[in-house]
Amino acid sequence: MILELNRLRFSHHNYHRHMSEASLAPLQAFRSQVTGNLHQVLESLKLGSNFLSLKWIHQCFQMLPILNNAFAKLMAEIDYPVSEWEAGSVEEYLDYTINLLELLNAISSSLSHLNQARVSLSHVLSLTESSPAMAVERMREITVHDSIKGFKVSGRDDEMKRNGKERIFHEAMMILKSTGFWFCGVVLSGLKSDGRPIMDIMRSGVVMDCSLMPLDSIFRKKITEERGLVKEVEEVNETVRLIVSKGIGGYDTGMELKRRLEVVGNGLQGLKDEEEGLFAKVMTARNEVIETLRKRNN
Repeated sequence: MILELNRLRFSHHNYHRHMSEASLAPLQAFRSQVTGNLHQVLESLKLGSNFLSLKWIHQCFQMLPILNNAFAKLMAEIDYPVSEWEAGSVEEYLDYTINLLELLNAISSSLSHLNQARVSLSHVLSLTESSPAMAVERMREITVHDSIKGFKVSGRDDEMKRNGKERIFHEAMMILKSTGFWFCGVVLSGLKSDGRPIMDIMRSGVVMDCSLMPLDSIFRKKITEERGLVKEVEEVNETVRLIVSKGIGGYDTGMELKRRLEVVGNGLQGLKDEEEGLFAKVMTARNEVIETLRKRNN
């Protein structure tokens, strides 16, 4: 039932007949790299042992800068610098980056919510020595919140008359949007252990390439079957439930909760560092494009 992604190809259009094999080679290399990254995610889903762990979510999140770097490399290989971008290319790029920044903000919000819950729980745990009864009474499981509401892709993906480098740019951007926004949806759905974020993103106007559909279907099925929260967060909640039902239960239970909270804290910090770094890079690249266009038009 699971289709191997390395046997799938992104869709081709009739306009390819008007392009030389040499001009298509960089685009084919870009497709191959994207497909290879999707294959890695597929393999991790098939293995399943780390699915919905903070480590697995982090690995998915690290695909985003890889995709963006691959796109930048493609633009260099076809010799299509920002200074030569057509109006359609500019609009597509600016639309993509503003939507990506919005999704990164949603991821940041979700991470902050989880971390605040962790900090609150750590504070309650610190009260166990002086006021164990009060600590047990105040203990609450870590919960999730809606971090993406009303997301809709701006811009249009309708077919326009594009030729040459602009045509390659457009197809590559369609692939970048489809896979990039999908990975953002995976991260958000993973942090919430709920398939709704990815469904909301992918039906908001993103044109999903047919090659991504099998992986998307597998992910949604897995996340529905798994239920519960991110593994490390669920382990914290299991310990909280144990303490609430039976009391602190001695030194070992408290230390176990402390250890598990530290694991969650480290995992969230790693994701936060990745998110902040990617946000800064996307914002810098976007500003550089705008500045280049400003100088060109002066």
